[in-house]
This record gives sequence, structure tokens and C-alpha cells, in this order.
Amino acid sequence: MKENNNTTNTINAGGMSIKVTVTPMQNQDGCLKANASIILNDVFKVTGIRIGISQKGNIFVSMPDYKTGRLDDNGKDVYQDIAYPVTRQFRQELYDEIVKEFNAVMGQEEQRTGGKE
Repeated sequence: MKENNNTTNTINAGGMSIKVTVTPMQNQDGCLKANASIILNDVFKVTGIRIGISQKGNIFVSMPDYKTGRLDDNGKDVYQDIAYPVTRQFRQELYDEIVKEFNAVMGQEEQRTGGKE
């Protein structure tokens, strides 16, 4: 079994101190690769942030959400965000830092395992 290898980094964005923690997922087979959490100003924590790699190879960040129990016009489940950045600028700053931390953690993981799962 693979041990968890997470890191935490503190940044300042949007006038706040933000601690970003990224933890690689045990099973790297799907598109989701890691979970993340953030702590804002040492007083408010957001968990359930997911980091993945799309089929085109792009890294994406998904904020925590829940299934509403409703279906859209195409019959697909509708999800609602629980917590999310309000402004485009803060969203970009936050996502950039989460991705930066993800890349650091995955680089450490690759060094630790020699690129093998």
C-alpha cells in the first residue's frame, strides 16, 4: 500500500493568507489524481477539492459540490457547488496555487516511487 505524501504551502491571495494542502489519491488510474484542502486566514477550512487531468492532458481543479437530486434537460445529474471563489481574479490565483502545489507533490511522489505505482 502506498503511503500518503501530502504537502502544505501558505500563500497570500486576495488579501488573505491561504494554506493549500494536496494529497495524492491512492488509486491513480482514473482522471482524478489528488485531493486538496485550503485554510483561509487560519480560521476557515474548505475540503473536498479535487484535482485531475483531463483526457487532453490539462490539469483541472474542482471545488466541492453535491448531487442535487435533479436532472438537467439531457437527463444528467445536476451538481451544485458548496464553496467556490466569487471573483475571476481570486479563482485564478487560488487555482494556480493549488495546481502549483499539486505539481510539487506529484514530483515528490514520482521521485519517491521512481515513476512506478
